[in-house]
Amino acid sequence: EFLHTLDSAKMPREATAHEVVDQVVCGETFSTAYSWALQRTRSGKRCSHFVSHTWEESVVEFCKALQALILVDPVFWICFLALPQTWPRDALGRLLCTPFQSPFFVALKDCREVVVVRNIKANLYDRLWCTFELLAAVLQKKNVVVAGRMPGTFATGRGTGSTANCTDPLDRELISGAILGAQREDNSLEAIVNRAMYLVGQAPEKTTVHVSRARGPFWRTAALSESSKQQEMDRMKAEISRLQAEAQSRVGTGDAR
Repeated sequence: EFLHTLDSAKMPREATAHEVVDQVVCGETFSTAYSWALQRTRSGKRCSHFVSHTWEESVVEFCKALQALILVDPVFWICFLALPQTWPRDALGRLLCTPFQSPFFVALKDCREVVVVRNIKANLYDRLWCTFELLAAVLQKKNVVVAGRMPGTFATGRGTGSTANCTDPLDRELISGAILGAQREDNSLEAIVNRAMYLVGQAPEKTTVHVSRARGPFWRTAALSESSKQQEMDRMKAEISRLQAEAQSRVGTGDAR
């Protein structure tokens, strides 16, 4: 439906989320002050998939990447369509509140899976909100469905702290504080999120990355050769053994969690 809206507005294929929000979403929702999604479905819908992405991507390519996924009756939560874009900045800031009380975290916690839509223009994990969303996926033990392609220069992002980009100074302070607070609660979290970042960046399109600490982060594909299946099983066994050894070590040193 949103692609039809873009066609009707004659938006160019390369238009970013910034441009689409300014020229389409705000224009269509200004009179009601609703979000684009709520204006079309006033009773709302329960989301099945939280979508993590950057606003620098082509929105047409973003929509097509979502369409290419094979999902059962998906209801996507997409920030620029789910949040009221015409609200004053201070009012929207009060809605966003703190990261762990924000609509982003509430929607992610309630969904079945997280979808990460990569794009060839920008590394998601140079963006602080995307870093927080991946951390939230780890904490909530959500599988991450990977769509789109990362830029060729992708490595592991800028890290899980204040070095990632955020255009709003208040958001930067709040998100960095939330991430650092979570890391203080669990000193293994930074390494886990960084590893998840790397795997989400490297995984083939249309695959699922397991970022749950209970199972370890691996990706799976729809069809694997027998040798690939064995390699995947060997990786899983090695990861489970490592986690068990760490747990036994903590028990032995009186640091059981």
